[in-house]
Amino acid sequence: MTAKVLLLEDDAGVRFTFNMALQEAGYDVTAVTSCSDAISALTELPLDVLVLDLKIGEEMSLPVADYAALLRPDIPVVCITGSRLFSGGELFSLSRNIRWVLRKPVNLSDLLSMVDHVTGRVPAMAAS
Repeated sequence: MTAKVLLLEDDAGVRFTFNMALQEAGYDVTAVTSCSDAISALTELPLDVLVLDLKIGEEMSLPVADYAALLRPDIPVVCITGSRLFSGGELFSLSRNIRWVLRKPVNLSDLLSMVDHVTGRVPAMAAS
């Protein structure tokens, strides 16, 4: 079964790159550009993992992670940030579903490894 990823990223180029990398790795990706769209997707779609850019315009995506924790306590969240906020790991205490934080610029193999890890998926190359 293909794992379903919700990708929240407001930068079009980064969103395209992450979306393509995740799709090429075999994930079913829903990419959104706003926190409200992410919350709608959470209520409407059966998702396996959230990949959230921490800053979406002037907003923070932490309310999306919090909503996910209430709606689906088991759904893992991977946060991506270029911000120096929370550099001491404080994000992990702000939402119980946050499993990993990746700093921008994000290496695509790191992103894929984190998503593989939190979904329990063994990458095709490692399985052979």
